[in-house]
Amino acid sequence: MQKIKEVSYLIDCSSYAHGLFGRCSLDKFSNDKTFSNKEGKLICVDGITFNLQDLLHKYNAQSYGDLINLMEKKYGWQFVNRLRGNFSGYIHNETENTLLLFTDHIASKPVYYSFDKASGTLLFGSEIAPIIYGMKKMGLSVTVDQDGAYSLLSLGYMLEDTTLFQEIHKLPPGNVLNFKNGTISLMEYYRIKSTPYIDEDDDTILAELDCRFREAIRMEYRKDLEYNYQHIATLSGGLDSRTNVGYAKKLGFDSILCFCFSQSDYDDDRIAKRICSEKGLEYLFFSLDHGNYLLENIDEIIGSNSGQIFYAGSAHLYNVLKKISFKNYGLVHTGIAGEPLKGTSLSHGFHGEINEESLNHITYSKTLLGKVNISYKEINELNENDEIFMFYQRAINCVWNGFRAIEQFTEYASPFLYHDFLDYVMRINPKRRYGENLYLNWINRYIPEFSEYPWERYGLAPKYPKLILNNYRMGRALMRRFNTGCNNSMNPAQYWWDNNPKLRDAIVASYEQDISIIDMYPPLSQDVHTLFENGTFIEKTQVLTLIRGLELLEGK
Repeated sequence: MQKIKEVSYLIDCSSYAHGLFGRCSLDKFSNDKTFSNKEGKLICVDGITFNLQDLLHKYNAQSYGDLINLMEKKYGWQFVNRLRGNFSGYIHNETENTLLLFTDHIASKPVYYSFDKASGTLLFGSEIAPIIYGMKKMGLSVTVDQDGAYSLLSLGYMLEDTTLFQEIHKLPPGNVLNFKNGTISLMEYYRIKSTPYIDEDDDTILAELDCRFREAIRMEYRKDLEYNYQHIATLSGGLDSRTNVGYAKKLGFDSILCFCFSQSDYDDDRIAKRICSEKGLEYLFFSLDHGNYLLENIDEIIGSNSGQIFYAGSAHLYNVLKKISFKNYGLVHTGIAGEPLKGTSLSHGFHGEINEESLNHITYSKTLLGKVNISYKEINELNENDEIFMFYQRAINCVWNGFRAIEQFTEYASPFLYHDFLDYVMRINPKRRYGENLYLNWINRYIPEFSEYPWERYGLAPKYPKLILNNYRMGRALMRRFNTGCNNSMNPAQYWWDNNPKLRDAIVASYEQDISIIDMYPPLSQDVHTLFENGTFIEKTQVLTLIRGLELLEGK
């Protein structure tokens, strides 16, 4: 973890005959974290566990370390499935020289690992750079993964468990890695399923959505109060963030500081400001005008997610958070991942096989996509259908991984990703979710006061019938074709590139300064040069992310 000024950390280290273990974690929500020895086991957990207090009471445990020890003895490695939250951790049994390495249901707290079969050596961590450092110290080879590189240059992030390095992998969501007798095995305790479909009447489904979302909101916001923190949440002109804030306010969590970042006077700013003004919420706005924030803290941003996603995707969030003091604030509450309920990834209301079209749907740049080695047969065997595949890649590996920038300052959560809510949503018949109607019916029934405000995607309030929303959107899109200014997006990146010479000059200078590292990888070199010279601004930031990511090998 990169150390930030004015942020305190929990730092511990223990050395054993069979290995060296430690942690460096934010000193926030400290009771939800542990680094403790229990009956000959070293237990380490990082993150937040929403149902921790319930579990402590249920198992009569005095601390989180005691709880994990009791649950692991009772349920074995499956104990992880009973936790709810954003967490990762490990249990090391020194006597037996075994280790359980785990992450939560969606790997919101990623864990990376490298295993050398010849020596039986396992290295792991929440970031890739320390693993590379350890591998080099031990004389183990570290090789650039060209599929990972081309994933970054096309999708903008990594597929499945890929990283930029062949020997290093991401622990898949809902998995436990078991190290025993000098070998490793992966054991899956959870994976998203679509079937059997939930196909009850609308009233039943909407009531269940309401019940589960209320639980998620209570779990998240009560976690703040447990530590006497104030609430802070993202808010834009979209539906998901307002649904988060709207439910929180409905359930009595009134004191919320909402922050928004976008191009000045774009719909996100105007709508969020109006919601806060009329609903008695605090409002904080950060302007992204001109795009100069894309020149700030690039290495820190890339380091925060180990080069797993192109930096422009999380630069705005990181640079905004760096301006906020989180001393008195708890979780950053977000509305990320409401798309499954809208049916955004569904093709005409049906599930299908994963194919090239599926990949195109979740890709930032198609220029070099053909260079990514993809086995559609293997991907289809792993994922039940195209929607689940796209969710794991786009929502988790891309968007949620980008939100890891928050971990440099505090913890974060989204009620849409709360396990019991997400699990239910993904099993609702796709025909019922397709076209956003189920989502609209849900919020219009349960938080109608927040449906009075325009929806940025359509320009009209979501209280109107879908036919009216679609027709209005088409008319607005036609008008925008004649407006080439900066107010057509929250972050009009290409407009900034075309009109901000400071941004252009700095990006080109950064590229020219560091591009020599690419020449060490001839198969990549020409493609990288061509993409930067001829590509869009977003494609140029993908190139810069790859360059800085490769510099991890040099220890920079």
